[in-house]
Amino acid sequence: MNSPPLTTGLVGLAVLLTALALWPTGFARNPVTEFNLFVLLVALAMGAVDLAVHRTWRQPEAGIVQPLRLIPGRLASRTLLHKLAGTLGVVALALILYRSADIYRAPWYGTFLNQFHMALPWLVPVSLVYVTALHCISVKASDHLESFGRVLMTLGREGDRAQAADFALIWLVKLFFLPLMYGYAVDDWLFFFREPFPDGSFRTVYEYLYRFVFFVDVIFSIIGYALSLRLTGAHVRWPERTFRGWAVCLMCYMPFWQVIGRDFLAYEDSIVWGQLLEQHPVIYALWGSTILALLMVYVGSTVCFGMRFSNLTYRGTIWQGPYALVRHPAYICKNASMWMVQLPFLAAAPGEAMANTLALAGIGCLYFMRARHEEACCSEARDYRLYRRFMDRHGLRPRLIRAARGWRPALGLTSALRPRGTGAR
Repeated sequence: MNSPPLTTGLVGLAVLLTALALWPTGFARNPVTEFNLFVLLVALAMGAVDLAVHRTWRQPEAGIVQPLRLIPGRLASRTLLHKLAGTLGVVALALILYRSADIYRAPWYGTFLNQFHMALPWLVPVSLVYVTALHCISVKASDHLESFGRVLMTLGREGDRAQAADFALIWLVKLFFLPLMYGYAVDDWLFFFREPFPDGSFRTVYEYLYRFVFFVDVIFSIIGYALSLRLTGAHVRWPERTFRGWAVCLMCYMPFWQVIGRDFLAYEDSIVWGQLLEQHPVIYALWGSTILALLMVYVGSTVCFGMRFSNLTYRGTIWQGPYALVRHPAYICKNASMWMVQLPFLAAAPGEAMANTLALAGIGCLYFMRARHEEACCSEARDYRLYRRFMDRHGLRPRLIRAARGWRPALGLTSALRPRGTGAR
């Protein structure tokens, strides 16, 4: 099945936690360099598991077991020239975007852009060498990159425009989300090295872990956006192609969320759970622990992706971990945690309570629409259609309904998704 191996993400999480606990601070010139090395270490660990244990490079979808005798002909082909032109076109697209869009002049993006420009002198030749090597060992010479490069070189007169458009969308996803996630992660990295793990009250432990959960989430996100490698099976199969799918996703992220959240879905957090329950320590601890448990399921959903996390793209069907229970565990748990944190219906005034409740309900509707568009995008894959059909019959919700009626299904998830046969016998 076209699914990221669960062990890849678990190994990445184990390396992340171990490295963070044992990290020797101060050995590099600055904390940002140390952060880059930290992310690279986690990525290398997951890549090693995919390559050495799961042998992703030998799977049919990788399409790279090419006889060596054909390499000389591949090197002399015009297709390779198109791919190299496409690679340089991506670099040009990144430079144009980051230098022309006003948003990237904000200090928030400064750290990422500095690192990006410092990396360009070695990143470009490494990318060209990688593209050349992959071209030589690929079963199929033509791909989305080749179509993109051909369209660029011929000014649209030749090449598959649909494939070129898909390739451009894939890279727009990367170029938009990478600076954003990098900024969050660097801020968290600096925080965790300034602040040791608290050994005091539950409140300080809760606040520390609350931030740490999202730090883990953005580390896996950075790796997913940066390393969509065919060798590890992490390449993007196709992007979200609809305007509505892009719109409902981008609304949840800055700078778009600043407008949506301020002008349409704003709510006043005059009463939050900590203020309400601070005089009841047992209930306070239980409530806070439940919020953390929901967020751990949320970040566990990201860990299940391994090296394949990415918004607005399809990179394989995940059916393990929390996805064995519900189709959208991350969205469900994140929204549930927001309701538990904000308690919008307990505002000081009835009108404020109604406005806050409607605002959080609106955020829930936004995530519901994201889920529907993601399902539509992923449903192009037969694996996902099988997964969705299985969950409609044997997921947590139908199981609870059947349990209430006194009947339990005997079918397991693994057996339902296992191929029935290929007809080769």
